[in-house]
Amino acid sequence: MLTPTHLVAGQTSFLLATVIAGHQPTLPEALLAAAASVIPDLDSKQSYIGRMLPFISGPMESYFGHRTLSHSLLAQAVIGLLAYTFLPFGYFLALIAGWLSHSLADMMTPAGVCWFWPSRIRCVLPGNARYRMESMGKGELWFLLVMAVSAIPLLSFAQTGKGTTGLIRSAIGNITTAREDYDAQKGFHVWSLDVEGRNNRTYEDVAGSYPVIGPYRESGFIIGTPDGPRSLCRNSACDWYSDHASLVKGGLQQTTTTTVQTHRIKADSLHASLVPLHASGTVYLLGELSATGVAALPPTVEVSSESVHLRYASPEIFSSWGKKYLDGVNLIVQIRHDPDIHVAKIEAIAPVSEIGLDPLLQKWVDTYAE
Repeated sequence: MLTPTHLVAGQTSFLLATVIAGHQPTLPEALLAAAASVIPDLDSKQSYIGRMLPFISGPMESYFGHRTLSHSLLAQAVIGLLAYTFLPFGYFLALIAGWLSHSLADMMTPAGVCWFWPSRIRCVLPGNARYRMESMGKGELWFLLVMAVSAIPLLSFAQTGKGTTGLIRSAIGNITTAREDYDAQKGFHVWSLDVEGRNNRTYEDVAGSYPVIGPYRESGFIIGTPDGPRSLCRNSACDWYSDHASLVKGGLQQTTTTTVQTHRIKADSLHASLVPLHASGTVYLLGELSATGVAALPPTVEVSSESVHLRYASPEIFSSWGKKYLDGVNLIVQIRHDPDIHVAKIEAIAPVSEIGLDPLLQKWVDTYAE
């Protein structure tokens, strides 16, 4: 079989392996798969790689013969074990997929391959010789064409990094399944949701790709939209109802967290202490505090009497609260940023000093002083 056929078959096999494994392929891995798909022909002086390296191909062909050791299961097992031990997973996949594809393709020719070398028994596919491919014949041309065409959708599937199970789950589009996948992998990548559904308030259809801000309750999401954060789930309690939701993995992202705890502070002071974090990445707040006269902004800001619950809220909410006093502040600050960016520390927060008033009188003072 010709070198171009082996190269295309090697790439297609590598893409198939990445789809099954749920691994996103890279260019260096693809180049390794290409090299591995022609290396077995080092046992032939007439092959393309054999002519490039005659000092290796000559002795190999003289001592072992063509389509023996380098095409064998034994060689693939040894190389595979070494690659699995010492190489990253993607390079292991590339090396094995490319090498194995060469042997399988050569089995489809009349001569077959001594796959169980040192046994000289030739392995062929299929068993009927009439259906095997002659080198440079119509059969090889059709095989090359099928491999090349198959690589196109495989590349698209492989780049999602979802694996076969993930692709099936995405096709079903169940939001509960998407939430399970997100919970299992969050914190290391940028995520988005391909959504089809309806607005629970206006009954208008909604569709598009939206960034995931965070989880919402048991099985929903908070997503970013042009109109601000919206909750998405499969019931009427959320802003949007999901008919179909497919989770999409993006680039690498690191999440750094810190905490803010203080008895009392003014909203504008807390906002000022968080502003420097925006230079590192996107900042979200989770936790609880107490304040008077604060309006709810669901799904990120929920208010019950004086208790305020923040769920992936932006620090900008504090700037809108001005000089309101915040009591019992207990927050987790989450910064999502590129892995190579250093996150600055939050400046020390000085709580408002106590003035010794009765709590009920202090609440009255706070309310009317604002």
